Amino acid sequence: MKITRYPDTTSYINSTTMDQSTFKLNSYEDLWHLNQFVDAFKDEYNSKPTILIPNLIDAQADRRFNKGESSGLKLVCNFLNNMDVYFKIFHPHNSEVVEALIDGVEIIDNSQFITEVLTSIETSIKSNFAHSGVLMSSDSGGFKPLMKLCEKLYWKGETFSASKSRKYLDGKTVLTQSVGFQDFGGKDILIVDDICVYGGTFKGLANLLRERNCGKLYLAVSHLTIENHKGNDHVFKYFDKVFTSNSKFNSYWVEDDKGESIKPENLMVINLF
Repeated sequence: MKITRYPDTTSYINSTTMDQSTFKLNSYEDLWHLNQFVDAFKDEYNSKPTILIPNLIDAQADRRFNKGESSGLKLVCNFLNNMDVYFKIFHPHNSEVVEALIDGVEIIDNSQFITEVLTSIETSIKSNFAHSGVLMSSDSGGFKPLMKLCEKLYWKGETFSASKSRKYLDGKTVLTQSVGFQDFGGKDILIVDDICVYGGTFKGLANLLRERNCGKLYLAVSHLTIENHKGNDHVFKYFDKVFTSNSKFNSYWVEDDKGESIKPENLMVINLF
């Protein structure tokens, strides 16, 4: 695929190929380029392409949070649905909404991703994490999909869920988190989630778990949605290792204590796309 750009920032697509099928959507411009590609493809081949979307933009905006706000995911899904394309989408934040709004979409779950994460953990710690470790969701909403994942992977270890609530106080969002289990007996814990944007939820949960006699702490998120974590209080400091897929980017950078950009040593990007 070739993108030709004009000085006024507009662009058009030409030179489509039959094997062009994966689109990383990191911006609204990427979404528009996908639309242009589909238009050019249909004109050239007189058929509908099959498009794999590793990361669905605006997936976390799965409802209208306040009156007068736009409904991001609904708008994106309607935009995609109007393309009349066969879509495959990797582990969106709310698959039920996506399936309801996009005709015939195929959802790819996170089972392959987590399988590779578990393999990496067991290789690094030289023990059977599947029997002695703990899988955890960051809130009750993520527990149901976590249980489905456990069934698919024949998970034999323990599974827990944290809980959280939010309220607005003096114009700011206040997050309250809790973990019902008081002593994990030194067991290693892997938190499984779909999206990490700023990392506040995971930082707070890591602090709680450290107080409850856990062993090593791991975090696996399908989509790490910011390329450059600015400031040295980044999420990587709170975990022994963080895993993500390359659904958004192939590498990530953070600022060290001197303000210089470095790659976090404890991040592993699993290449699925």
